[in-house]
Order: sequence, then C-alpha cells, then structure tokens
Amino acid sequence: MKTGFAISDITPELGIYLTGYGMPERLAESVHSPLNATAMYLEDDGTQAVVIGFDWCFVDWELTKSIRKAITDATGVPETNILLCCSHTHSAPHTTYARTLGRVAVDPENKGIDYVFKSIPAIVDAVKRAKEGAKECEAGFSACKTKACTSRRGTDENGKITYLFLCDDDAVHDDNMTTVLFREQGTGELLGIMVHASGHNTAMGGYDRSISSDWCGVMKSRINDTYKVPVLFVNGGFGDMGPRSNRWSQKAVGKGFSAGGGSGPATASEVGLVAATDALRTLADIRDFRSQLPLSVKVGEVRMPQALSMSEEEANAVLARFDSSAENTPEPDLNYQIAKAIAAEYKKPLQPELVFEQTIVAFGPLALVPFPFEVFSVFSLRLRKYGPFQYTLACGNTNGRNAYLPDRAAFAMGGYEPECLKTIRPYVIKPEAGDLAVTQSLTFLRELTV
Repeated sequence: MKTGFAISDITPELGIYLTGYGMPERLAESVHSPLNATAMYLEDDGTQAVVIGFDWCFVDWELTKSIRKAITDATGVPETNILLCCSHTHSAPHTTYARTLGRVAVDPENKGIDYVFKSIPAIVDAVKRAKEGAKECEAGFSACKTKACTSRRGTDENGKITYLFLCDDDAVHDDNMTTVLFREQGTGELLGIMVHASGHNTAMGGYDRSISSDWCGVMKSRINDTYKVPVLFVNGGFGDMGPRSNRWSQKAVGKGFSAGGGSGPATASEVGLVAATDALRTLADIRDFRSQLPLSVKVGEVRMPQALSMSEEEANAVLARFDSSAENTPEPDLNYQIAKAIAAEYKKPLQPELVFEQTIVAFGPLALVPFPFEVFSVFSLRLRKYGPFQYTLACGNTNGRNAYLPDRAAFAMGGYEPECLKTIRPYVIKPEAGDLAVTQSLTFLRELTV
C-alpha cells in the first residue's frame, strides 16, 4: 500500500463566530493554535481513499458533499472514498448550515459557511500533496489506555445526570488510544502518524475567545516535535466523554472535577500533554512493522429509526400557550421553537428513518467506521469488541453532523445529550437506533473480510 500525508492551514480570520457552548456572539479575538486540515492518502491495487482530520467542531452533509466533490475533481479519488473527520473543537467556526434552536444569534451572517468554501482550495491542496508524495509504506500499530479524557455524565447524590459535565471514571467510557506509525519501505523514512482517541475538545472553555484546535492540537504539536511528520487525529466515541481537567465545579445539583469546559490555554495544555505522553509512549513501543496492508473500502447505508419528539396534538398545545408575539421576541421560548418546527413537519410526509452513507476504510488490521454523530462510548467499545479487525475504530462527527448518538441507558436517564437532540432536528432518533447502527456496521465490516 502507498500512503502520503500533508497539512494545510485553514485558520480563519479574527472576528468570525466560534461555535459550541451555546454562547451567542462569541467572536474570535485571538489565535491560541492554528486550525489544520491533515490529509492521509491511501492507495492499493487501484483502490484510493482519503482520510482528512479537520480542526473543526463538525461539518454537515451538504458541506461534506461540496468538499468531497472538489477533492474528486482535483485528484480522482472517488467521492464515496473520502472521510472528513472532525476533531470537535468548540473553538472553531460554525461549519454547518444548521441553527440550533434556542440559539438564534448563532453566526447570523453565515460567515462559517463562507469560511468553509474559502478553505476548500487549501483542503484540496493538502490531498493533492499527500497523493503526490505517497510512497510504498509499512506501518506499526499499537494501543494503550489514556487518561486524557473520561466520562462526563456524572450524577448528583440522587443519581440524576447533571448539566455540569462532571468527571466519572466509574461510568462506561472508551479510554482506548490507538496509534499508527507509517514509514517508507526500504528506507525507513517516517511518513506520518495517525492517533485515534475519544473525548470532547472543550478544554479551552466557552469564555475563551481564541481560535484553537484545543487539547488535540497540543497533543499533535508535541508528537510532531518528536517525530517531525504530520499527525492525523481521529476522534472516536466522544459523545459522553470530555477532557479530564482540574477545573472544579460545585453547585446545588452536584460537585466534582469537570469533564466539560476548561479554563483556557492552561487546561488545553494540561489535557493535551497527557494525551501526547500516552501517544508518545505507545509509539515508542512499536517494534513490528507490517508491509502487507491490503486497502479495502465498503460503502453502505445505515438506517436508524426516528420520530418527531412531540405528537401533533402536543405541538399544537404548546403553540396555543403562546400568543402571536412570541415569534417576534429576540429569543422565543425554546419549547415554542421546537413545537413550531414539529408542527411544520406534520404537514409533510413523515420520515420514519434517518439514513446515512457509511464509508468504512480498512487497511491491514485496522478499520475506520464513520458516524455523522457524537457517538457514545458504549457503541465504540462494542465495535472494538465484536469487529473482525484487530483495531475497529468508530469515528465520530465524520461526513456529517446529527448531534448525539446516545445509548438506551442515556435516553432513560436523560441529561444534556438526549435533550440536545430535540434542538437540532425536529426528528429524534429512537433509543434503539445506536444498537441497530452498530449491528449494521458490523455486517459491513464482516463483508470486508470475506
């Protein structure tokens, strides 16, 4: 297999709206760390694939299609064989057409969309350079447990999930880190590194107004200091995981160390250097390099059941409680906004399924399994356990954005993530959706090994 790596700087201009945290008009005032697009090009026996790591919070399906088409037009790599993996930093522009209900002031001028289209030439250039520099490679694979991130679904003393995003090491969470070191066959020249781990990139916190790649940027920079090659970061099952920070939270509803937002550059460094230490030690342990790395790509459709989050009667009842002036207020009541969106959907044909394209890219003992969701840990862990590849890695917020993919337990217990789904789309996936998505993904993975 041939592989090549390249990086393009896609840092926006100051003054752009920074997404995440639900804080309207959080305009960028400085740059803490650059935003990059890191491309990994793979080619074997006529099959081509590209995996790009973006220092973005997310990228929706419509923008995914635009970026993929531009890459295909310039390089010939099939659109379906391109993965756009977002690190989920909350200190990047609002790279989606969607507007979360209850946050009407988010990027009102669509500067984030303009920024994406301005960034496409740089993204394409990274892929072109990665392809042009591709060499016959061998790769070493290794894994460890990392302490950088942990479960953020801590409870109060009564077992209720709080909105404080408290660390809870005893809750289920995916603390696995997988590293891959690529080098040229024969010469041993290092080509690039891929790091896969799970966790929200929210160490900078919502009160910081810096453009930042957050803790994963610190990690990548530190690894690059040692190896002097591009470092591709792929975020995994991070939906219920956050950075393990030393920021203490205490309110009537709970207390503990935060795994939500941090306190700026100090927290980003604190978490990023832990991740870098884990990655560097894991990379140093690699002794076995494999040259037989057959590349395969499987494209399929994953179907997930969904339903409107209110009945038509419930939506109309909510609307009836508000007078006509509600729509003209600076920030209409959130329940009013949700009900209005749902009432409009009942005038259209209902959509009982959410369908998304899934492109699995596998090479040697490793498979990347993308989801356009902030995947919960239980699904990432299940894919690792039952997947036919030694390293079966879920990739969150890849090729689209549909907010969270909670498990059944999270739907039952409630909390921010299941509630957030109601503000993203009128339709909400059903509690069994994640289990069904994993089952379908495992079927696709097994078809790759036949």
